[in-house]
Amino acid sequence: MPTVSVIIPTYNRPRELREALTALTKQFFQDFEVIILNNNGDRLESVIADFNGQLAITYVDLPENHHVRARNHGVSLAKGRYILLHDDDDLLLPSHIEEVVGDLEAGADLSYADAELFTYDWQQDHRVVRTTEPFAYPYDREGMKEDSTYIPSGSIYRKSLHEELGLFDEEVFNYWDWDWILRVGQDHLVLHPARATVLYAFNPSGNHESAKQDASRRVYFDRLVEKHELPTTEMKNFHIVQEERRSRLRETRRTFSGHLTESE
Repeated sequence: MPTVSVIIPTYNRPRELREALTALTKQFFQDFEVIILNNNGDRLESVIADFNGQLAITYVDLPENHHVRARNHGVSLAKGRYILLHDDDDLLLPSHIEEVVGDLEAGADLSYADAELFTYDWQQDHRVVRTTEPFAYPYDREGMKEDSTYIPSGSIYRKSLHEELGLFDEEVFNYWDWDWILRVGQDHLVLHPARATVLYAFNPSGNHESAKQDASRRVYFDRLVEKHELPTTEMKNFHIVQEERRSRLRETRRTFSGHLTESE
């Protein structure tokens, strides 16, 4: 059985997914499986085939585009004792899995690293980094009730947490990750080391769900606020939080070279 199950929901991002999987082949720690959940997007067999013999991949085509339900399905298939969450357009630096596994082996229940936010341009079939900046704020559960600074991509936790806390809450949809970190942090040890080993795609003008702040998101946000009795009524995404909090960035270890792929 693998130590870690890497869960990647995806929807029509084959080029980004290929980059994410390539980064996984470069991890120092290789005792993991990869579970790819295709959220009713275009077929991905050609992408998966390129990693035969390099990664242990389970690939599932799902009948709907529901990223929270997809993650829950991934959890149900996971064989590892640790779960590592991974967005399809992000990448992990080579030391990432080795270090976060070490955090759990040292006693943490959940560990998440700082991130390098990067903007990019497409050059043929790969992304070229335009700018980078750290997303690095200390973990504080009470402060997390005001603004979420938890980036779930790259975070790792004990699979046994689901036996105690249940699956990800599909009823809060866009805010499933904020809900999860609040639930885990209530009675379990959350570690947030000052290492920027997650590369987080960050284009505020891009066409992605996290840039939207609309009425449909408000429904889920209001459910989250009621569930956790949050002291906030203002919806914010990472772009807004970063803009407001830059003066409070902490020192973090940064080792990213600026190159996502060898073809740059």
